Amino acid sequence: MGAPFFQVRRLCETHGVHVASSNFEVYGEFSNRVMETLAEHARDIEVYSIDEAFMGFPDLTDEQAFVLGHSIRNDVLARTGITVSIGLAPTQVLCKLANELSKKDPKTSGVYLMPTDRTKRRELLTTIPVDSLWGVGKGTASRLRAYGVVTVADLAEIEPARIRSFAGVVGERLALEVRGVACHGIVEESSPRQSILSSRSFGNPVTDRGDLTEALAHHAFRASEKLRHDGLVAGTIVAFARTNRHREDQEQQNAEAVIHLDPPTHDGRRMAAAITQAMDTMWIPGFQWKRAGVYLADLSSSVVTQPVLPGLGPAEPVQRRKLMEVMDALNAELGKDAVRLASTGLERTWKPKAERLTKLAHKDMTAEGVKPEGDSRVKRTRIRFHE
Repeated sequence: MGAPFFQVRRLCETHGVHVASSNFEVYGEFSNRVMETLAEHARDIEVYSIDEAFMGFPDLTDEQAFVLGHSIRNDVLARTGITVSIGLAPTQVLCKLANELSKKDPKTSGVYLMPTDRTKRRELLTTIPVDSLWGVGKGTASRLRAYGVVTVADLAEIEPARIRSFAGVVGERLALEVRGVACHGIVEESSPRQSILSSRSFGNPVTDRGDLTEALAHHAFRASEKLRHDGLVAGTIVAFARTNRHREDQEQQNAEAVIHLDPPTHDGRRMAAAITQAMDTMWIPGFQWKRAGVYLADLSSSVVTQPVLPGLGPAEPVQRRKLMEVMDALNAELGKDAVRLASTGLERTWKPKAERLTKLAHKDMTAEGVKPEGDSRVKRTRIRFHE
């Protein structure tokens, strides 16, 4: 996991492994459709990540829970072509565990109900190591084992007050959750973003200043789209470029520039222009740049903004906001980059390699059975991959 493709290319060829280039737009669209299908079945729903959600239901009997789980799974498969696994339990920690068990045992057919009978549940939990639990990393697992907590059953049986003495409040809540006492409720409204990152590796090393400027301007505009999508403005841009850390035969270098925006903005033109100016201090010649991107910080609402006092800086013109809205609307209707800034490049020789990109595009997909307007509780997916 996370290894550069060139390191495993021969292994993939030897074993006939199918390799595909990333297609983030399609991933996001499939995720949205799965989540909207799930939302139609649930009383409450929390979209936890691009491929995971917590769903809340009224009290159910075991039989009702099994029927519901398989009904949801079949509906998602029929309407999106995606196979999902479902774990059913009274708490989120046990749900995560049940979900993992549904993947490991073919007999479950993708739906696993955590035993409601205490004796049967204990028998199951005695076979599962405590480090298999959601939220238990190596450090926490080591600390738990030092106090005799080796299995999930051990954690369920220990007194919460005792575990709090050596594992803190987090450990106490974990112990209560595996007992069947819910400590984490479903959160339908996600907290506002604190930052935004737009970054990619180059298909080929970049040595030209103009190419690097184009790439950074492109990422600045991409980040501005995310700002507008979430109704935010940014007060700070951090532009950065990195050489290839896997090339030990080459000299390594990091370049960075911090740009303060006054007033804060979500105008992609202002951001791209700021990046271009920052290159005067950021550019270091003689290096092969492998990756670049921008990081936006000091985010705030675009609706509720701090008034600008006379003489302390210009206000953001309304026309700029309207222009960005028109560009967003055109790109949503005609496809990504149908309208774009010239400063973000035309040829874009620096783009990531995508020889193995699937031919499937967002506009080619149909949404049979999924309401076009979606569910108000499901926010359109924002891709947050670690690259």
